[in-house]
Amino acid sequence: MRKFDNIVTTVVFAVCILGISVATVLSPDRSFSKNENRTLATAPKFTVKSLIKGEFASDYEKYLSDQFVLRDEWIAVKTISEIAFMKKDINGVYLGKDNYLLEMHKENDLLEPIDWEKAHLNADRMTDFIKAQSALLGEGHVKAMIVPTATNILSDKLPMFATSFDQTAYISYIKDRIPDNFIDVNETLSNHKDEYIFYRTDHHWTMHGAYLSYVEWANAVGLTPYSEEDFNITKVPDFKGTVYSKINFAFKTDTMELYEPDFEMSYKVFYEDTGTESDSLFEKKHLQSKDKYQVYLDGNHSVTRIETGNRNGKTLLVVKDSYANSYMTLAANHYETVYMIDLRYFRSSLKGFVKEKNVSDILVLYNAITFAKDGYTALFEK
Repeated sequence: MRKFDNIVTTVVFAVCILGISVATVLSPDRSFSKNENRTLATAPKFTVKSLIKGEFASDYEKYLSDQFVLRDEWIAVKTISEIAFMKKDINGVYLGKDNYLLEMHKENDLLEPIDWEKAHLNADRMTDFIKAQSALLGEGHVKAMIVPTATNILSDKLPMFATSFDQTAYISYIKDRIPDNFIDVNETLSNHKDEYIFYRTDHHWTMHGAYLSYVEWANAVGLTPYSEEDFNITKVPDFKGTVYSKINFAFKTDTMELYEPDFEMSYKVFYEDTGTESDSLFEKKHLQSKDKYQVYLDGNHSVTRIETGNRNGKTLLVVKDSYANSYMTLAANHYETVYMIDLRYFRSSLKGFVKEKNVSDILVLYNAITFAKDGYTALFEK
């Protein structure tokens, strides 16, 4: 009887594996995962050379993993089972207190390691750019803001014995190189850590977190910041962000906010890589998509140009990652023209751009983790 049971178990298991494999092969390949917000691996081209070097097997394994039938559902099942076994981290995500999902950011992380040498090189390139442009544009016109993420600010929500990349030390390294040009929002965000300043399921700050940092920047550059009461705030429920997508699970979804001005202001926004334009800082069509965060200035573009109703002759250049997308719906209101450049997609001379566009002010705005890992900082030297 036991032998028969073992045979049945083996047969059932084999049939399941075969069925899943056949279904995976027969299912049409997906080029993009809306849930994970990334491009999926496609079938690798077979060559004898790639087979001998082991590249084909490695690439094919990635392909099968990405194209696995019902992939999103299996990720959710895996996450739920690991939670049941009291695991505190899953796929590079810490299961934090108060329903927070916090990215690990470990230096020895097998998935996304952080190289201190590269991080310091990025900092040196950027700070040299800041110093050079400050000498050209004048004191107070060139600033950098490298923002700590939720993992750093909300460290009290991490599981016991959890470790992470030391963002405070990294930010201090940058600040020490450009003390007069650096806007340190670490203390401000820490003082408000009990407020809703970071999403539970996403790696970005909330609009309230961005607003607190906007006030610090405005004061530092001699501007009078708008109050939160100067904006009509619209709440958007059921946001599931980038960290959610890593494990396809959330204890609690997020609420986004749109700060739309309750004062007279007009906009013309030009997305120069796609040739499209808009009369709003908010692309609300994205509120119906998985990546709702793209509602802020349509996500990431090589160059975004904003023309406002101001006539003060001031032009701001923002060199940035996606943290700036929500932030600039506030800061843009102080300038006549704003250029936002994402170095991941920009292929021209940055210094030449500053001169060509007659830029009066510069802000470099990244979160600390993205900046430490960035592979395009060589453009600060061109």
